[in-house]
Amino acid sequence: MMKKTLSLLFISMILLPFCGAADADPKIELIHPLEIEPNRVVVIDVKLHNTTSEMLWDLKALIDLSDVPIEIKKYITVLDGEKEFAPGDGDHSINVQDQVSVRLSLEVSPNAEAGVYKIPLKIKGEIGNCRQGCKPYLLMKSIDFKVVKEFPSVKIELSSYPNEVYPGQSVNVPFKISNHGQGYANNIKLSSPSNNNYTSSFDISSVGMLRSNESRNISLNIAANNGAPSGDYRTDIIVEYFDPFGNKKATTQPVSFSIKDSALAKEAEKYYSLGNEYFTNKNYSNALIQYEKSKEAYKKLGFTEKVNEIDARIELVKIAIGSTKANVSTTIYILFGVLLSAVTMELGVLIGTLARKSKSPRSSSIPKK
Repeated sequence: MMKKTLSLLFISMILLPFCGAADADPKIELIHPLEIEPNRVVVIDVKLHNTTSEMLWDLKALIDLSDVPIEIKKYITVLDGEKEFAPGDGDHSINVQDQVSVRLSLEVSPNAEAGVYKIPLKIKGEIGNCRQGCKPYLLMKSIDFKVVKEFPSVKIELSSYPNEVYPGQSVNVPFKISNHGQGYANNIKLSSPSNNNYTSSFDISSVGMLRSNESRNISLNIAANNGAPSGDYRTDIIVEYFDPFGNKKATTQPVSFSIKDSALAKEAEKYYSLGNEYFTNKNYSNALIQYEKSKEAYKKLGFTEKVNEIDARIELVKIAIGSTKANVSTTIYILFGVLLSAVTMELGVLIGTLARKSKSPRSSSIPKK
């Protein structure tokens, strides 16, 4: 047994120099993010402190993917994978207790799977106190980090809305988009299809970004075209966005509504057009009559916005009528004043004439002696 132990020790002493063993390995510190999202660059600072009793020569740090499993390797691209610790024109040596560092980098692909990634790092060169007595040196380290995938989840929530519209009119459909996921949603675009019978539009067409638990209130306007046939219709609110990893996603919410064929709607629009025509021609009395008829018709149809619009027009007509009456009254007062002045002047002349006649001497009827 003793002979066998001595034999193993002898073999170990022979192999030890070739394996690059030293009093102790240098101290290696790796500084890099421990968690990272896909489509990001990982920067690795490799700090070396030569705590051995020998000098290090031609030492370099090398990211080696040769032994990395294919399910990890396909998501990793080495950007800056090899650096010398002592570059330049010198002897490339690192003395005992010297501290040096290099910076390496790699990129995680946008479609990388979540999980723990272990990337081998080689510290290789030579060790020894003189060039002639150097031995090959290799130290293996691992760059460990976790790929975390936080995805956004955008939802569309409709509020209550009027689901009936008449040709030539429109309805607004309020809704909210919210991000219920953990990652942010970026470059958000909104769209809604239209056809020959109606047109769809939004008060805003895009949203820059929605972070987790953020929301935005938006309104969809659906306008029924003149002449559109009555019936039940459906359009969609389509929200397209990108997750933090560059993947395009979309969510859709259907919106149902009906286009009604109403003689009352046509009649209301006719009265309104006539009112506008009379108003333009300054026939304010007839304009007021037509606006009132149009208002009553739109009230029955439940078109509140149109009723408010006509109320504003009615106020304008009343102001115009009042202004016209004021002008007429002023004219009458002026004419009355002119006539009064003329009559006064005539009376003055008449009175003056009569007064002069009364003061003139009368002819005597007594005969002269």
